[in-house]
Amino acid sequence: MALLPVVAGTVRAALSSPPSIDDPGLLNDAQTVHERDPARGVLFQGRGIKLVSDNKFKEALEQFRRSAAYDPDNPTTLVNMAYCLDKLGRYEEALAELDHAKSVDPGNPTIYLNWGNTLINMKRYDEALQPLQMACDLAPSNQLAHMNLAAALTNVGHHEQADQELAIAADLDCKNPTIFFNWAVVQSAEGRTEQAVEKYRRVIELDPKNLSAYYNCAALLEKLGRLDGAIEEIRAALEVAPDNDMLKDILARLVQAQRQQVPAVIQPTSDRQQ
Repeated sequence: MALLPVVAGTVRAALSSPPSIDDPGLLNDAQTVHERDPARGVLFQGRGIKLVSDNKFKEALEQFRRSAAYDPDNPTTLVNMAYCLDKLGRYEEALAELDHAKSVDPGNPTIYLNWGNTLINMKRYDEALQPLQMACDLAPSNQLAHMNLAAALTNVGHHEQADQELAIAADLDCKNPTIFFNWAVVQSAEGRTEQAVEKYRRVIELDPKNLSAYYNCAALLEKLGRLDGAIEEIRAALEVAPDNDMLKDILARLVQAQRQQVPAVIQPTSDRQQ
């Protein structure tokens, strides 16, 4: 049973609800903008945020572009446009928006966080390290920055450093199952199998429906030769998903392997030794 690949954290955009504002009217269609109007920019920002929450990234991007037309140097708008472009797979355009945002607000950690995440999505892991480290330096209490830095470090083979970043993230958010799942993957790659099992069990404690955690935990226990434990984990997974045929098949193969390991019982004999 092969372990599942590392699951990187999901970067959130710099989405925040704008202050309430009455619709000034005549804003349903794109307008030719002749002067800055931040209030109207806020209105379109709010519309974009609502569309992002509905996973309508193309429509949200249009609203953020309208917001930027009224308030072109608002870094939040630029980051939100980059976020939508990233979700649409338009990574180079996303990086261009983030570069603009950095020129406006170079100390904004969200810019570097999104920048690093886009580079991860492009599989440019080495390049992602610097912006993600910058995000951690600027916002050391942001557990998402540490998670994504760990993901980049893992993909370039720096498991020990990734382990350290995930430890920081876990201290910041001890109830986030994704942190412990990724931490287990890293520790497994390091050969720290017992510690990885503990992390997967923590994931299960926090998220009892996470079938990948049961499966990976069982795979590691099988690797350790602890078939009883592996069987227990798969049976627990089947309680969550009783109709999962893959889990049923795995359980049957584990039980068969367990039986093959049990030595034959030697019947006692009444013959006396001479």
